[in-house]
Amino acid sequence: MRGFVLFITSVLVFASEPVSFEAVSIKPHPEPVHVSRSSTSGTYASWEAETLRDLITEAWNLKYYQVPNQPSWIASAHFDISARAPGSTEPSKEVFRQMLQTMLADRFHLRAHFETKEIPVYALVIAKSGHKLRSPEVNGQFPSYTAAQSGRIEITASHDTMLKLAVQLSNSAGRPVLDKTGLDGMFAFKLQFNPSATTESDLPSLPTALEDQLGLRLEPQKAPIETIVIDSAERPTGN
Repeated sequence: MRGFVLFITSVLVFASEPVSFEAVSIKPHPEPVHVSRSSTSGTYASWEAETLRDLITEAWNLKYYQVPNQPSWIASAHFDISARAPGSTEPSKEVFRQMLQTMLADRFHLRAHFETKEIPVYALVIAKSGHKLRSPEVNGQFPSYTAAQSGRIEITASHDTMLKLAVQLSNSAGRPVLDKTGLDGMFAFKLQFNPSATTESDLPSLPTALEDQLGLRLEPQKAPIETIVIDSAERPTGN
């Protein structure tokens, strides 16, 4: 007998009283893409070589695994966007997000809804041999940073949480990673691994590196995760 799958649908809620940017410019970004980034300064916001998937994660403060790349162009078509908020006072981060939501509805004709359903995940747990995490470095300059190149990813932290590590690992593990270590507080660590099974590297795979270097492991499980389903979206016309 098959188990029941949790499946809850709700309407994707935009701001109850929509707030909009005063001016918006959108242009296709030329290929190839070398870097993508976003920034805000005062009443201005800009996105360089960003995809619709990037914009959705920012607009609703989501993780990438919560936004499936369907239709496929939402993760492959890149855009350069500049926008100006009304008035002279810098809006709060939440208001900027609401303006971005309105822009996605108006310019990308985004229509979508939330679904919560049980999907495969990894639980980040402590290995039987015990964890190898170090005490946090009080004077560490950066909480954490990630360096990536072909066949190599390095995650280095001077004082960071297991929750943050789980979020970072979700980008390489192929499914969401949830912190189930039970370890509270801050830690220092360095994790080096080969993210691809098809790329030659002197580094081990992620599961091997986690256990050997940090005393942690990934345990396959299922969990209810809220995701967005794109009902419809259109490439914006440039202006």
